[in-house]
Amino acid sequence: MTSLRLRLLLWVLLPMTLALALTARLSWSNARDVARLVQDRQLLASAQMMAGQVSWQDGQLTAQTPPAALEIFASPAQDRVYFQVRTAKGRLLAGWPGLTVPALPGGAAARYDDARFQGDAVRQVTLSRALYRNDQTTEVLISVAETRRAFDQLAASLWWPTLLHESALLILALALMLLGLTLELRPLLRLRAALRARDSSDLSPLRTVALQRELRPIVETLNQHAAQLTRQIELQKRFIADAAHQLRTPVALIATQLDYASRQPASAELQHTLEALGKGSRQLAQLIHQLLSLSQAEASRGGVRPTQAVDLVGLAREVVIELAALADARGIDLGYLPACTQAEVQAYPALVHALLFNLVDNAVRYTPRGGSVTVQVGVDEGRAWLQVDDTGPGIPAELRPHVFERFYRGNSADTTGTGLGLAIVRESARACGAEVTLDNRPDAAGLSARVRFSRADV
Repeated sequence: MTSLRLRLLLWVLLPMTLALALTARLSWSNARDVARLVQDRQLLASAQMMAGQVSWQDGQLTAQTPPAALEIFASPAQDRVYFQVRTAKGRLLAGWPGLTVPALPGGAAARYDDARFQGDAVRQVTLSRALYRNDQTTEVLISVAETRRAFDQLAASLWWPTLLHESALLILALALMLLGLTLELRPLLRLRAALRARDSSDLSPLRTVALQRELRPIVETLNQHAAQLTRQIELQKRFIADAAHQLRTPVALIATQLDYASRQPASAELQHTLEALGKGSRQLAQLIHQLLSLSQAEASRGGVRPTQAVDLVGLAREVVIELAALADARGIDLGYLPACTQAEVQAYPALVHALLFNLVDNAVRYTPRGGSVTVQVGVDEGRAWLQVDDTGPGIPAELRPHVFERFYRGNSADTTGTGLGLAIVRESARACGAEVTLDNRPDAAGLSARVRFSRADV
Protein backbone atom coordinates (compact mmCIF):
# COMPACT_ATOMS: atom_id res chain seq x y z
CA MET A 1 0.00 0.00 0.00
CA THR A 2 1.68 3.21 -1.20
CA SER A 3 -1.05 5.76 -0.43
CA LEU A 4 -0.12 7.90 2.57
CA ARG A 5 -3.76 8.79 3.11
CA LEU A 6 -4.84 5.15 3.25
CA ARG A 7 -1.93 4.20 5.49
CA LEU A 8 -2.75 6.96 7.98
CA LEU A 9 -6.42 6.02 7.84
CA LEU A 10 -5.51 2.38 8.50
CA TRP A 11 -3.40 3.37 11.51
CA VAL A 12 -6.45 5.17 12.89
CA LEU A 13 -8.93 2.48 11.89
CA LEU A 14 -7.14 -0.42 13.57
CA PRO A 15 -7.02 0.99 17.13
CA MET A 16 -10.52 2.44 16.83
CA THR A 17 -11.86 -0.93 15.65
CA LEU A 18 -10.15 -2.67 18.54
CA ALA A 19 -11.57 -0.08 20.90
CA LEU A 20 -15.04 -0.63 19.42
CA ALA A 21 -14.71 -4.40 19.84
CA LEU A 22 -13.63 -4.01 23.47
CA THR A 23 -16.41 -1.52 24.15
CA ALA A 24 -18.94 -3.82 22.49
CA ARG A 25 -17.76 -6.69 24.66
CA LEU A 26 -18.07 -4.61 27.82
CA SER A 27 -21.48 -3.29 26.71
CA TRP A 28 -22.69 -6.84 26.11
CA SER A 29 -21.50 -7.88 29.56
CA ASN A 30 -23.25 -4.89 31.16
CA ALA A 31 -26.46 -5.60 29.20
CA ARG A 32 -26.46 -9.21 30.43
CA ASP A 33 -25.86 -8.08 34.00
CA VAL A 34 -28.80 -5.68 33.82
CA ALA A 35 -31.05 -8.32 32.20
CA ARG A 36 -30.00 -10.87 34.84
CA LEU A 37 -30.72 -8.39 37.62
CA VAL A 38 -34.23 -7.80 36.21
CA GLN A 39 -34.89 -11.53 35.88
CA ASP A 40 -33.53 -12.30 39.36
CA ARG A 41 -35.79 -9.68 40.91
CA GLN A 42 -38.81 -11.13 39.13
CA LEU A 43 -37.89 -14.62 40.29
CA LEU A 44 -37.34 -13.45 43.86
CA ALA A 45 -40.64 -11.54 43.94
CA SER A 46 -42.51 -14.60 42.64
CA ALA A 47 -40.82 -16.90 45.14
CA GLN A 48 -41.60 -14.51 48.01
CA MET A 49 -45.29 -14.43 46.98
CA MET A 50 -45.37 -18.22 46.96
CA ALA A 51 -43.58 -18.36 50.32
CA GLY A 52 -46.22 -16.08 51.79
CA GLN A 53 -48.95 -18.58 50.83
CA VAL A 54 -47.41 -21.52 52.73
CA SER A 55 -49.35 -22.14 55.98
CA TRP A 56 -50.67 -24.71 58.45
CA GLN A 57 -54.23 -25.79 57.82
CA ASP A 58 -55.89 -28.51 59.86
CA GLY A 59 -52.52 -29.66 61.09
CA GLN A 60 -51.12 -29.93 57.56
CA LEU A 61 -48.75 -27.74 55.64
CA THR A 62 -50.35 -26.36 52.51
CA ALA A 63 -49.01 -24.16 49.72
CA GLN A 64 -51.23 -22.01 47.50
CA THR A 65 -50.02 -20.62 44.15
CA PRO A 66 -51.28 -17.05 43.76
CA PRO A 67 -51.84 -16.02 40.08
CA ALA A 68 -49.86 -12.83 40.64
CA ALA A 69 -46.76 -14.92 41.34
CA LEU A 70 -46.86 -16.21 37.75
CA GLU A 71 -48.21 -13.08 36.09
CA ILE A 72 -44.95 -11.34 36.95
CA PHE A 73 -43.29 -13.26 34.09
CA ALA A 74 -45.83 -12.29 31.45
CA SER A 75 -43.95 -11.06 28.33
CA PRO A 76 -43.98 -11.42 24.53
CA ALA A 77 -41.17 -13.96 24.89
CA GLN A 78 -43.66 -16.45 26.45
CA ASP A 79 -41.10 -18.07 28.71
CA ARG A 80 -41.94 -21.22 30.63
CA VAL A 81 -42.05 -20.90 34.41
CA TYR A 82 -41.47 -23.82 36.77
CA PHE A 83 -41.76 -23.83 40.53
CA GLN A 84 -41.63 -26.19 43.44
CA VAL A 85 -42.56 -25.86 47.10
CA ARG A 86 -41.39 -28.64 49.43
CA THR A 87 -40.19 -29.21 52.92
CA ALA A 88 -36.56 -29.58 53.73
CA LYS A 89 -37.24 -33.29 54.30
CA GLY A 90 -38.45 -33.68 50.71
CA ARG A 91 -42.23 -33.57 51.02
CA LEU A 92 -43.69 -31.91 47.88
CA LEU A 93 -46.29 -29.30 48.68
CA ALA A 94 -46.80 -27.80 45.18
CA GLY A 95 -45.19 -27.52 41.74
CA TRP A 96 -43.14 -29.75 39.48
CA PRO A 97 -41.69 -32.79 41.24
CA GLY A 98 -38.70 -33.13 38.92
CA LEU A 99 -37.35 -29.65 39.54
CA THR A 100 -34.13 -29.86 41.48
CA VAL A 101 -34.12 -27.61 44.51
CA PRO A 102 -30.57 -27.00 45.76
CA ALA A 103 -29.84 -26.53 49.44
CA LEU A 104 -29.18 -23.02 50.66
CA PRO A 105 -25.83 -22.29 52.23
CA GLY A 106 -25.98 -21.37 55.88
CA GLY A 107 -27.22 -17.85 56.53
CA ALA A 108 -28.14 -17.20 52.88
CA ALA A 109 -31.49 -15.55 52.22
CA ALA A 110 -31.69 -16.77 48.60
CA ARG A 111 -29.69 -18.71 46.08
CA TYR A 112 -29.53 -18.13 42.32
CA ASP A 113 -28.48 -20.83 39.86
CA ASP A 114 -28.27 -21.43 36.11
CA ALA A 115 -29.65 -24.90 35.43
CA ARG A 116 -31.46 -27.02 32.87
CA PHE A 117 -34.97 -28.44 33.22
CA GLN A 118 -36.89 -30.43 30.63
CA GLY A 119 -34.28 -29.56 28.03
CA ASP A 120 -34.46 -25.78 28.62
CA ALA A 121 -31.82 -23.54 30.08
CA VAL A 122 -33.39 -21.84 33.10
CA ARG A 123 -32.56 -19.27 35.72
CA GLN A 124 -33.57 -20.44 39.17
CA VAL A 125 -33.96 -18.86 42.60
CA THR A 126 -34.38 -20.76 45.84
CA LEU A 127 -35.32 -19.38 49.22
CA SER A 128 -36.52 -20.90 52.50
CA ARG A 129 -39.20 -20.10 55.02
CA ALA A 130 -39.39 -21.39 58.59
CA LEU A 131 -42.85 -22.21 59.94
CA TYR A 132 -43.46 -22.71 63.69
CA ARG A 133 -46.08 -24.97 65.30
CA ASN A 134 -46.15 -26.63 68.71
CA ASP A 135 -42.64 -25.46 69.44
CA GLN A 136 -41.45 -27.17 66.27
CA THR A 137 -39.83 -25.50 63.31
CA THR A 138 -40.44 -26.74 59.82
CA GLU A 139 -38.29 -25.42 56.95
CA VAL A 140 -39.94 -25.01 53.59
CA LEU A 141 -37.93 -24.49 50.34
CA ILE A 142 -39.48 -22.47 47.54
CA SER A 143 -37.81 -22.56 44.11
CA VAL A 144 -38.92 -20.72 40.95
CA ALA A 145 -37.25 -21.18 37.55
CA GLU A 146 -37.78 -19.35 34.23
CA THR A 147 -36.47 -20.04 30.73
CA ARG A 148 -34.06 -17.48 29.23
CA ARG A 149 -35.86 -16.14 26.16
CA ALA A 150 -36.97 -12.88 27.81
CA PHE A 151 -33.52 -12.56 29.35
CA ASP A 152 -31.82 -12.88 25.94
CA GLN A 153 -34.24 -10.43 24.34
CA LEU A 154 -33.76 -7.87 27.09
CA ALA A 155 -29.97 -8.18 26.91
CA ALA A 156 -30.05 -7.74 23.12
CA SER A 157 -32.40 -4.75 23.35
CA LEU A 158 -30.04 -3.11 25.82
CA TRP A 159 -26.91 -3.94 23.80
CA TRP A 160 -27.87 -3.23 20.19
CA PRO A 161 -28.57 0.52 20.53
CA THR A 162 -25.24 0.96 22.29
CA LEU A 163 -23.44 -0.98 19.55
CA LEU A 164 -25.17 1.02 16.81
CA HIS A 165 -24.33 4.33 18.47
CA GLU A 166 -20.69 3.36 18.91
CA SER A 167 -20.49 2.13 15.30
CA ALA A 168 -22.01 5.38 14.09
CA LEU A 169 -19.45 7.30 16.12
CA LEU A 170 -16.67 5.20 14.57
CA ILE A 171 -17.94 5.89 11.05
CA LEU A 172 -18.28 9.60 11.85
CA ALA A 173 -14.77 9.69 13.28
CA LEU A 174 -13.38 7.95 10.20
CA ALA A 175 -15.23 10.34 7.89
CA LEU A 176 -13.90 13.34 9.80
CA MET A 177 -10.44 11.79 9.78
CA LEU A 178 -10.61 11.27 6.01
CA LEU A 179 -11.81 14.84 5.55
CA GLY A 180 -9.03 16.11 7.78
CA LEU A 181 -6.40 14.11 5.93
CA THR A 182 -7.70 15.40 2.60
CA LEU A 183 -7.56 19.00 3.82
CA GLU A 184 -4.15 18.59 5.44
CA LEU A 185 -2.69 16.90 2.37
CA ARG A 186 -3.85 19.67 0.04
CA PRO A 187 -0.57 21.61 0.30
CA LEU A 188 1.30 18.44 -0.65
CA LEU A 189 -1.07 17.84 -3.57
CA ARG A 190 -0.62 21.44 -4.71
CA LEU A 191 3.13 20.95 -4.50
CA ARG A 192 2.82 17.84 -6.67
CA ALA A 193 0.67 19.72 -9.20
CA ALA A 194 3.17 22.59 -9.27
CA LEU A 195 6.03 20.19 -9.90
CA ARG A 196 4.12 18.44 -12.70
CA ALA A 197 3.29 21.76 -14.34
CA ARG A 198 6.91 22.90 -14.28
CA ASP A 199 9.14 22.80 -17.27
CA SER A 200 11.75 20.06 -17.12
CA SER A 201 14.54 22.65 -16.98
CA ASP A 202 12.95 24.80 -14.26
CA LEU A 203 15.04 24.33 -11.10
CA SER A 204 13.86 27.41 -9.20
CA PRO A 205 13.24 26.92 -5.44
CA LEU A 206 9.91 25.56 -4.27
CA ARG A 207 7.89 27.63 -1.82
CA THR A 208 7.43 26.20 1.68
CA VAL A 209 5.12 28.82 3.19
CA ALA A 210 1.90 26.80 2.75
CA LEU A 211 3.43 23.49 3.85
CA GLN A 212 3.19 21.95 7.29
CA ARG A 213 6.24 22.17 9.49
CA GLU A 214 6.96 18.43 9.13
CA LEU A 215 7.05 18.66 5.32
CA ARG A 216 9.24 21.74 5.04
CA PRO A 217 12.56 19.91 5.60
CA ILE A 218 11.78 17.65 2.62
CA VAL A 219 11.11 20.60 0.31
CA GLU A 220 14.13 22.47 1.66
CA THR A 221 16.29 19.43 0.88
CA LEU A 222 14.84 19.32 -2.64
CA ASN A 223 15.61 23.03 -3.05
CA GLN A 224 19.19 22.49 -1.90
CA HIS A 225 19.58 19.63 -4.36
CA ALA A 226 18.08 21.76 -7.16
CA ALA A 227 20.46 24.57 -6.27
CA GLN A 228 23.42 22.20 -6.55
CA LEU A 229 22.18 20.97 -9.92
CA THR A 230 21.71 24.57 -11.07
CA ARG A 231 25.29 25.39 -10.15
CA GLN A 232 26.59 22.35 -11.99
CA ILE A 233 24.52 23.18 -15.07
CA GLU A 234 25.69 26.78 -15.01
CA LEU A 235 29.30 25.61 -14.82
CA GLN A 236 28.76 23.34 -17.83
CA LYS A 237 27.05 26.10 -19.82
CA ARG A 238 29.83 28.53 -18.95
CA PHE A 239 32.42 25.98 -19.97
CA ILE A 240 30.72 25.40 -23.35
CA ALA A 241 30.38 29.13 -23.97
CA ASP A 242 34.00 29.81 -23.00
CA ALA A 243 35.25 26.90 -25.09
CA ALA A 244 33.25 28.09 -28.08
CA HIS A 245 34.64 31.62 -27.70
CA GLN A 246 38.16 30.27 -27.44
CA LEU A 247 37.70 28.09 -30.54
CA ARG A 248 36.17 30.84 -32.62
CA THR A 249 39.41 32.69 -33.37
CA PRO A 250 41.64 29.70 -34.29
CA VAL A 251 38.88 28.19 -36.43
CA ALA A 252 38.44 31.49 -38.29
CA LEU A 253 42.22 31.66 -38.77
CA ILE A 254 42.29 28.10 -40.11
CA ALA A 255 39.45 28.88 -42.50
CA THR A 256 41.30 31.95 -43.78
CA GLN A 257 44.52 29.99 -44.31
CA LEU A 258 42.66 27.19 -46.09
CA ASP A 259 40.92 29.71 -48.33
CA TYR A 260 44.30 31.27 -49.16
CA ALA A 261 45.90 27.87 -49.76
CA SER A 262 43.07 26.79 -52.08
CA ARG A 263 43.89 29.75 -54.38
CA GLN A 264 47.52 28.70 -54.79
CA PRO A 265 48.70 26.41 -57.61
CA ALA A 266 48.41 22.79 -56.43
CA SER A 267 47.82 19.31 -57.72
CA ALA A 268 44.29 18.03 -58.13
CA GLU A 269 44.69 15.69 -55.17
CA LEU A 270 45.92 18.48 -52.89
CA GLN A 271 43.18 20.79 -54.15
CA HIS A 272 40.57 18.13 -53.28
CA THR A 273 42.09 17.78 -49.81
CA LEU A 274 42.01 21.53 -49.27
CA GLU A 275 38.36 21.68 -50.31
CA ALA A 276 37.50 18.90 -47.83
CA LEU A 277 39.38 20.72 -45.08
CA GLY A 278 37.59 23.95 -45.95
CA LYS A 279 34.22 22.21 -45.77
CA GLY A 280 35.11 20.71 -42.39
CA SER A 281 36.26 24.07 -41.04
CA ARG A 282 33.00 25.69 -42.15
CA GLN A 283 30.98 22.99 -40.40
CA LEU A 284 33.10 23.44 -37.29
CA ALA A 285 32.57 27.21 -37.42
CA GLN A 286 28.81 26.63 -37.78
CA LEU A 287 28.83 24.27 -34.80
CA ILE A 288 30.71 26.81 -32.66
CA HIS A 289 28.31 29.56 -33.70
CA GLN A 290 25.29 27.40 -32.84
CA LEU A 291 26.77 26.39 -29.49
CA LEU A 292 27.18 30.06 -28.64
CA SER A 293 23.60 30.76 -29.76
CA LEU A 294 22.30 27.87 -27.66
CA SER A 295 24.29 29.02 -24.63
CA GLN A 296 22.97 32.56 -25.07
CA ALA A 297 19.36 31.29 -25.32
CA GLU A 298 19.71 29.17 -22.18
CA ALA A 299 21.32 32.03 -20.25
CA SER A 300 18.43 34.35 -21.17
CA ARG A 301 15.76 32.12 -19.66
CA GLY A 302 14.37 33.45 -16.40
CA GLY A 303 14.11 37.08 -17.50
CA VAL A 304 17.33 38.30 -15.90
CA ARG A 305 17.95 40.69 -18.82
CA PRO A 306 15.54 43.40 -20.01
CA THR A 307 13.69 42.71 -23.25
CA GLN A 308 13.49 45.05 -26.24
CA ALA A 309 11.00 45.76 -28.99
CA VAL A 310 11.63 43.47 -31.96
CA ASP A 311 10.22 44.28 -35.41
CA LEU A 312 9.25 40.87 -36.78
CA VAL A 313 8.50 42.15 -40.27
CA GLY A 314 11.93 43.76 -40.67
CA LEU A 315 13.61 40.75 -39.06
CA ALA A 316 11.94 38.34 -41.49
CA ARG A 317 13.13 40.35 -44.48
CA GLU A 318 16.64 40.50 -43.02
CA VAL A 319 16.85 36.73 -42.52
CA VAL A 320 15.54 36.06 -46.03
CA ILE A 321 18.27 38.31 -47.46
CA GLU A 322 20.96 36.61 -45.31
CA LEU A 323 20.03 33.14 -46.54
CA ALA A 324 19.23 34.08 -50.15
CA ALA A 325 22.69 33.03 -51.35
CA LEU A 326 22.41 29.60 -49.68
CA ALA A 327 18.94 29.10 -51.13
CA ASP A 328 20.10 30.13 -54.62
CA ALA A 329 23.05 27.74 -54.43
CA ARG A 330 20.69 24.89 -53.57
CA GLY A 331 18.11 25.85 -56.21
CA ILE A 332 15.47 26.82 -53.62
CA ASP A 333 12.90 29.58 -54.15
CA LEU A 334 13.15 31.55 -50.87
CA GLY A 335 10.64 34.33 -50.37
CA TYR A 336 8.78 36.49 -47.88
CA LEU A 337 4.98 36.65 -47.89
CA PRO A 338 3.67 39.51 -45.70
CA ALA A 339 0.47 38.80 -43.76
CA CYS A 340 0.61 42.16 -41.98
CA THR A 341 2.51 45.43 -42.28
CA GLN A 342 3.67 45.74 -38.67
CA ALA A 343 4.22 43.35 -35.79
CA GLU A 344 6.42 44.03 -32.77
CA VAL A 345 7.04 41.91 -29.69
CA GLN A 346 8.98 42.46 -26.47
CA ALA A 347 11.79 39.89 -26.61
CA TYR A 348 15.52 39.49 -27.10
CA PRO A 349 16.47 40.59 -30.64
CA ALA A 350 19.46 38.25 -30.93
CA LEU A 351 17.40 35.24 -29.85
CA VAL A 352 14.48 36.01 -32.17
CA HIS A 353 16.99 36.37 -34.99
CA ALA A 354 18.63 33.03 -34.10
CA LEU A 355 15.20 31.41 -33.86
CA LEU A 356 14.04 32.51 -37.31
CA PHE A 357 17.46 32.06 -38.91
CA ASN A 358 17.66 28.41 -37.82
CA LEU A 359 14.11 27.67 -38.92
CA VAL A 360 14.75 29.08 -42.40
CA ASP A 361 18.23 27.50 -42.58
CA ASN A 362 16.77 24.08 -41.73
CA ALA A 363 13.99 24.51 -44.29
CA VAL A 364 16.50 25.45 -47.04
CA ARG A 365 18.85 22.57 -46.20
CA TYR A 366 16.17 19.86 -46.16
CA THR A 367 14.06 21.03 -49.11
CA PRO A 368 14.94 19.28 -52.39
CA ARG A 369 16.30 21.27 -55.30
CA GLY A 370 13.54 23.08 -57.14
CA GLY A 371 11.42 23.45 -54.00
CA SER A 372 10.35 26.58 -52.18
CA VAL A 373 10.58 28.08 -48.67
CA THR A 374 8.19 30.85 -47.60
CA VAL A 375 8.50 33.07 -44.52
CA GLN A 376 5.38 34.76 -43.12
CA VAL A 377 4.69 37.20 -40.27
CA GLY A 378 1.23 37.91 -38.91
CA VAL A 379 -0.94 38.77 -35.90
CA ASP A 380 -3.83 36.59 -34.79
CA GLU A 381 -6.05 37.32 -31.76
CA GLY A 382 -3.50 39.76 -30.38
CA ARG A 383 -0.60 37.33 -30.67
CA ALA A 384 2.19 37.77 -33.19
CA TRP A 385 3.48 34.77 -35.10
CA LEU A 386 6.27 33.73 -37.44
CA GLN A 387 5.78 30.90 -39.89
CA VAL A 388 8.17 29.07 -42.21
CA ASP A 389 6.65 26.76 -44.85
CA ASP A 390 8.71 24.49 -47.10
CA THR A 391 8.12 21.81 -49.72
CA GLY A 392 10.54 19.33 -48.17
CA PRO A 393 9.88 15.78 -46.94
CA GLY A 394 8.27 16.93 -43.69
CA ILE A 395 8.74 15.22 -40.33
CA PRO A 396 6.86 12.02 -39.38
CA ALA A 397 4.57 12.43 -36.37
CA GLU A 398 6.51 9.89 -34.29
CA LEU A 399 9.76 11.87 -34.72
CA ARG A 400 8.42 15.35 -33.86
CA PRO A 401 8.80 14.99 -30.06
CA HIS A 402 12.52 14.30 -30.57
CA VAL A 403 13.56 16.84 -33.22
CA PHE A 404 14.08 19.56 -30.59
CA GLU A 405 16.66 17.44 -28.79
CA ARG A 406 20.28 18.46 -29.12
CA PHE A 407 22.30 16.75 -31.87
CA TYR A 408 19.21 14.82 -33.00
CA ARG A 409 18.98 14.53 -36.79
CA GLY A 410 16.39 11.79 -37.13
CA ASN A 411 16.61 9.59 -40.19
CA SER A 412 17.96 12.35 -42.42
CA ALA A 413 20.79 11.47 -44.79
CA ASP A 414 22.13 15.05 -44.67
CA THR A 415 25.59 15.16 -43.08
CA THR A 416 26.13 18.94 -43.18
CA GLY A 417 23.85 19.77 -40.23
CA THR A 418 24.85 19.75 -36.57
CA GLY A 419 21.55 18.70 -34.99
CA LEU A 420 21.42 21.91 -32.93
CA GLY A 421 19.20 24.11 -35.13
CA LEU A 422 15.82 23.15 -33.66
CA ALA A 423 17.30 22.93 -30.16
CA ILE A 424 18.29 26.60 -30.56
CA VAL A 425 14.79 27.37 -31.86
CA ARG A 426 13.13 25.80 -28.80
CA GLU A 427 15.43 27.43 -26.23
CA SER A 428 15.17 30.83 -27.93
CA ALA A 429 11.38 30.58 -28.05
CA ARG A 430 11.21 29.66 -24.36
CA ALA A 431 13.45 32.56 -23.41
CA CYS A 432 11.17 34.91 -25.38
CA GLY A 433 7.95 33.48 -23.97
CA ALA A 434 6.91 31.93 -27.28
CA GLU A 435 5.88 28.43 -28.33
CA VAL A 436 6.91 26.44 -31.41
CA THR A 437 4.73 23.94 -33.27
CA LEU A 438 5.66 21.72 -36.21
CA ASP A 439 3.03 20.30 -38.57
CA ASN A 440 3.07 18.74 -41.99
CA ARG A 441 1.29 20.97 -44.46
CA PRO A 442 -2.23 19.65 -45.07
CA ASP A 443 -2.57 21.07 -48.58
CA ALA A 444 0.88 20.16 -49.94
CA ALA A 445 4.06 18.28 -49.22
CA GLY A 446 6.42 19.81 -46.71
CA LEU A 447 6.60 21.16 -43.18
CA SER A 448 5.01 24.20 -41.55
CA ALA A 449 6.85 25.60 -38.49
CA ARG A 450 5.01 28.31 -36.51
CA VAL A 451 6.24 30.41 -33.58
CA ARG A 452 3.51 32.17 -31.55
CA PHE A 453 4.50 34.96 -29.16
CA SER A 454 2.56 35.90 -26.04
CA ARG A 455 1.36 39.24 -27.41
CA ALA A 456 1.99 41.75 -30.17
CA ASP A 457 2.30 45.52 -30.43
CA VAL A 458 0.76 46.54 -33.75
